[in-house]
Order: sequence, then structure tokens, then C-alpha cells
Amino acid sequence: MAVISDFLQLDRPLSAFPTYAALILAFLLFIFLRFILAPEKFKGVPQPPLPSWIWGHMHKTHNTPAGEHYGQWINKYGPTIKINAPLFAGKLLVTADPAAIHHMFTTRCYDYTKSDLIRPFVERVVGRGLIWAEGDLHRLQRKQVVPAFSPEVVNRMEPAVSEVSHKTAAKLSSMVAEGESIIDMHDMMGKTTLDIFGLVALNHDFNCLEGGGADIRHQVKQQANDFITFSGFLAAAMLRAIPATARLPIKSISEQGSIRRVISPLARELIVRGKNEGEVSEFKGNDFMSTMLRNGEMTDENLIANVVTFIVAGYDSTSGSITWGLYALARNQEAQTKLREELLALGREPTVKDLTNMEQLPYFEAVCKETLRMYPVTDAERVAHEDDVIPLRFPIITPEGEQISAIPVKKGDTMIIPIICSNRLNAVWGDGDTWRPERWLGELPPKDQLVQGWANMLTFSEGPRSCIGFRLAILEMKVILATLIRRFVFSVPSDDFEVYGRYFATLIPVVKGQDSKGAYMPLKVTPYEE
Repeated sequence: MAVISDFLQLDRPLSAFPTYAALILAFLLFIFLRFILAPEKFKGVPQPPLPSWIWGHMHKTHNTPAGEHYGQWINKYGPTIKINAPLFAGKLLVTADPAAIHHMFTTRCYDYTKSDLIRPFVERVVGRGLIWAEGDLHRLQRKQVVPAFSPEVVNRMEPAVSEVSHKTAAKLSSMVAEGESIIDMHDMMGKTTLDIFGLVALNHDFNCLEGGGADIRHQVKQQANDFITFSGFLAAAMLRAIPATARLPIKSISEQGSIRRVISPLARELIVRGKNEGEVSEFKGNDFMSTMLRNGEMTDENLIANVVTFIVAGYDSTSGSITWGLYALARNQEAQTKLREELLALGREPTVKDLTNMEQLPYFEAVCKETLRMYPVTDAERVAHEDDVIPLRFPIITPEGEQISAIPVKKGDTMIIPIICSNRLNAVWGDGDTWRPERWLGELPPKDQLVQGWANMLTFSEGPRSCIGFRLAILEMKVILATLIRRFVFSVPSDDFEVYGRYFATLIPVVKGQDSKGAYMPLKVTPYEE
């Protein structure tokens, strides 16, 4: 009761409000009857045992390490299953099948859009930018934004990426000057990537490594920490059951806009500054802001929404990937040593050309790919905008022996694509849950069993809605990892140290036994001495 009272921001105990109790019972009765009267969906698709009538299967998936339960169910029943949504909000199709994913993400991308839960959430968090947009609006915004993340523009970002990476190395050196030190690398990488993104995308120095940008990083971390609580789950459950709940003054829902409220004034300031400095006419800047101001196709409001979008999506997801890479290397000292030796064998600071040369640095390339495979961003969710049939690469075999190679879906049906399970699918990778860079140096699974995203993974999605900033993310990851591994040894603080991932918009690290700290990755950092 205390959790619900806090969730609703009531000023007295819930038991003092009989009306509230009656409303809650009426709400539960309404959605229960809606569930009972709803037609059967996804006939023949296997469903795991129901953990809870009220919370369906999703409290398990929300309240445990990312991908754990989806992975267990998929390994047992196959890549395509169905589950119950919480609060009797119906059946959901869950699939990691590569043919189904290609159909929804590429072949009929604009017929499968974000659901009534996800799209309003995206709008509250970052506004009506590229991630929120659908259909023709998405095509238009993507066309407007593409020039700012072309290969040529991203290549010109390398000096800024390298400069900030070396500043981070200098900062770490000062912190371990007296020997090893325990450092929160999730926080450090967040500062690093936000500094980089400010310079290369906004022509703005956040100076996070010296204390700047704290309000943005605090809001992103706070919202992620709130989301993984039961209140965060309850907010998502209510929004899925009754989307109109978003208009109620509920704390866990209204606070989802805190990030946008913090960043929007800065975005407006940067737009005004960019126009006043004459960057449009003088063609001075190669950053995202300058490029958008030069082409003049995007309104100020759309530009603000996309600045907020790219700040949140651009810095937080990349910092997470690098943090997880350091964690994987800290747990595997043999791999870390092998990687360091390969980098040091160059005899000089590696250039971007070096870091992208698979023949020159094959193990480095394998480490980066394996990290991106193992630790991707959050699950995707799509809703069908018309009746359709989704094909399967891995057919379902029913208990009666019937083979199902395609699944009919109705307009309004919701599909969840657990990206982490797609990337780790044991039916494809064999030991998909094991971080093993060597897999990229041998024979890979057959192409027809893999998705068609970057490096045949779903980390950057695939199709017309694939991540537009993937080149910058890969550049940052490679430069930062190479800079740090050449100078420091990373290890876990203790033998029983364990970190698991929880999902917000990205995969955030949570230390087992220290859950109350939220996103946190303390690693032992020691100067490397040859």
C-alpha cells in the first residue's frame, strides 16, 4: 500500500481513501473483463507457465537481469513465444526469430510502429524527434539528419574523440597516481561520451570531466534508477493497460519528462548561438547542429527534439557499451592481456585507420563486436497497423506435431523483440550467453540464421529505422577502449563481484547486493607498467 501511495503521490495513507480503493477495484475489474472477453491470439504459439494472474509474465522480465527470463523461455520453447501482459492487458508475441525481425524491421518497417506504451514514453523523455517519428514524418526527419552522420562527417570527428579520450586517460592517471583505485567506470564513461557528443554534435563543451553537465547526467541516471523499481514497473503496466493513464498526475509518469525539461533550454541556447555566430553562412562547423542549421530544413522545435534525442541516445548508449566492454575484460584477464599486447605491438598510438583495419588488429575488432553482441540496448516493441502474416526462420512445432512457419497477426497486436536474446540466440550461436571474442575469428553461423543489422546483430537495429549514429558510436568505442587498455589494467574489485544488466532506454549495470545504488560499475584500475 505504501508503494501505491507513493506512486500516486497521495498526502495521506491509501487506506484513508475508500474512493481510491473503489476506483482501483473498478479499474482491475474492467481490464480483467476486457481480457476474458478478448479473442484468442497467436494460436499454436507456445506460452511459458503464467507466474502471476495480475502481473502476467512481465514482472519477471522487468524485475530480473535483462534477458534472463526471455532467454530461458526461448531456449526451452523456441525463438517465438507468447506471454501475458500485466494487468490483463492481453497477449504479446515475443520473437527473436531473424525472419520475423527482418519482416517487421525492414520489409514492412512502417507497418509496424512503436506501441501506445513506447511512443508516448519516448515523447515524454526526448520529445518528437527521430526516434518518436513514424511513417512519412520519420522518412523526412531521417533524410534531414542523415548528412550530419555520414561517413565523411564522422571521420572528421576523430580528433575530438581522441582528444577527450586522452583527457579521460589523464584523469584516470591522476586518480591512480598512488597505485590501484576503485573507480565507477559507468560514471566516468558517461562523462567521457557526453563531452565527446557535445563537441562533435553540438559544438559545445560540457566539460563533464571537470564537473560540467552534471544536471543532464543526474537526470538520465535518476530516471533509469526509478524505472527499474516496482513503481517504474507499475507505471509501465498501467500505461500498457490503459494508455489514457498518461494524462493523470502520477509521479512515476510525469517525471519521465525531466530529462527533456533539463536539456531543452540548452538546445534552444545552442540554436540561437549557432545562428548568431554565422556558422550557417560561413560553413565553419561539421557538427550536427551546424549541419542542421546550414540546410535549414528542420524547424527549431524539431531541431530541439532531435538535440534532446541525440544527447540521451547518443551519449548514454555508447558509454554503456564501453562500460560493459571494460567489465568483460576485467573478468577475463587473459583476453585483456591479449588485447593490450596486440595494441602495443603497433609501437605507437593507434590511428582510426589502424582501429578499423581488421587484418591489423583482428582481436581488437573481435572484442568490440563481441561486446556489442552481448550488451545491446533495450528491447524493441512494435504494434501491427494492419492484419498481416509474420514469417519464421525457425518454425514452431506444436505438441500435436503441426509445423507453424508463419504467424497471422491482427491490427493492434503487439510484438516484443528482445534484442539481447536475438543477439545471444543459442540456436544460432551455440554458446550465445558467453562473452567469447574468438568466435569472430572463426567460422560464423550461416547468414540465413542471422539478422541483417550491422555485423549481423540487432545492436543497432536493422532496416530504415536502424541507428543513424552507429558510425560515431563505433568510433568512440574503439578510440576510448584502445586509449584506456594501452595505459591501464582493469580488474573486478573482489572474487564474488557480480554485475547484471537492467533495462531503461539502455542496458544499465547494477552490482549484485548493491541494487539501491542503481547504475554503477566499480572496477579496480591500475596503471599498466611494461
